[in-house]
Amino acid sequence: MFLQPAYLAAALCAACLPNAAHAQAAVGAAATAADNGANAAGIVKRSLGNVTLERAGQVQAVKPGMAVRMGDVLRTGADGAAGITLSDDTLLTAGPGSELVISDYRFDPVSHDGNVLASLWRGTLSVVTGLIGKKAPEKVNVQTRSLVLGSRGTEFIVETGGVAP
Repeated sequence: MFLQPAYLAAALCAACLPNAAHAQAAVGAAATAADNGANAAGIVKRSLGNVTLERAGQVQAVKPGMAVRMGDVLRTGADGAAGITLSDDTLLTAGPGSELVISDYRFDPVSHDGNVLASLWRGTLSVVTGLIGKKAPEKVNVQTRSLVLGSRGTEFIVETGGVAP
């Protein structure tokens, strides 16, 4: 098992803390931080207007710096827009009135192998592919209610109308 540096450092420093409760809390916090980073597909870089993110049934306002994970539902209001950078440097920009889900995302930072499946249930989405798309454009896809669009280029826009399924 590979240990994240933050987790390893906390575990090694646990002996320095005054009691076992403090040591356990430090190791637990570092493990949570490492897990959050490991599960993140990307990060919100920009957020304008009304933008929310639903994760595990909990809805929260989106702020720049917030992690985005596979399965998260990003919704923009009529005045909203959000820019997400995935860990392979793919840029996703959801326009006003959009609902976007990162349905599948895998990326190996060493080999640049992986895949992206973004589900746009309504609204608009601008995509600029990152390392995955540069290596294997067919591994970057956007799904709507009626089709799955495969990328064969580096930049494209998808627009869909209607309500989410």
